[in-house]
Amino acid sequence: MEEGKQGVIVAAQNPNAQLQARFKDLENGFRAWLAKQSLPVEAAVVTATSAAQGAAIGAFMGTLTNYATSAFPTPPPQANLNTQAMASFKQAQALAGGPLVQARNFAVMTGLNAGISCVMKRIRGKEDVQSSMVAAFGSGAMFSLVSGMGDQKNQAANVISSRLFFALIQGGIFQVSY
Repeated sequence: MEEGKQGVIVAAQNPNAQLQARFKDLENGFRAWLAKQSLPVEAAVVTATSAAQGAAIGAFMGTLTNYATSAFPTPPPQANLNTQAMASFKQAQALAGGPLVQARNFAVMTGLNAGISCVMKRIRGKEDVQSSMVAAFGSGAMFSLVSGMGDQKNQAANVISSRLFFALIQGGIFQVSY
């Protein structure tokens, strides 16, 4: 404690607590502003901010796993690999890309998931497992298209399987966390 100019004792605050309080005030103000916006504006802002967060996380993860890309060298074009082996190879490459690849993949996953979830919550008036699974279904489809995962000859089946996988995982996480 320190003595103030007029003899009033003032408690010295923790700078971390002050920073957290200011950030919380800023976040609450942003959420209040966002709640007043129309659905398209809210969805666009939520999607963009979540995509930016996902890109930052992906870039960080890509720097951590950057060494793993050398473990998955690109096979020569004349290599006669069966389609299942090539699909597995593509999945490994999509998950072990460099910082830009990971930033793109995470931005797509998080941005679309948050945007679709925001729209579903606004339309249905509640956040439940169905809304969560619909959001994951949409983000899974776009992730499979953007990342190039799976068999390129049968893209439709790959998109459907990615959608189902993402929806099941998201539904399970929602059920456990709520």
